[in-house]
Amino acid sequence: MKTPTVAKLKKKLDTIYSQYVRLSNSNFEIVSCVTCGIEKPWKEMQCGHYVSRTHNATRFDEQNTHPQCYGCNVGRGGNYPKYALFLVQRYGAGILEDLDQRSKEIKRFTVSELEEMITDYKAKLADLQD
Repeated sequence: MKTPTVAKLKKKLDTIYSQYVRLSNSNFEIVSCVTCGIEKPWKEMQCGHYVSRTHNATRFDEQNTHPQCYGCNVGRGGNYPKYALFLVQRYGAGILEDLDQRSKEIKRFTVSELEEMITDYKAKLADLQD
């Protein structure tokens, strides 16, 4: 059997991780956008990243990822002023600097690391759906 590539595994993890972030922040199917407050079923929301997904070190960081509606995540380019305000209210004054520092770390995922993360987040997702 052919070993999956890091790119394919990252894409698979993106999907599972996004579901986890949205569902874990929901209240029985409904979740609020952290930047505008609109409420929708979790399946209709997106996993917004304060620091871009291009930074591997914070790509799957639960302090960096929260439910956002399409309008804020895509239409308003992340709605960063309100996202920053949300993060400071949720995690405290140092969170923006912390995320910035963490995002600058060079992170290269390995196949086994991604496979382990996929297994872990699948289990967390299953626990939420029970």
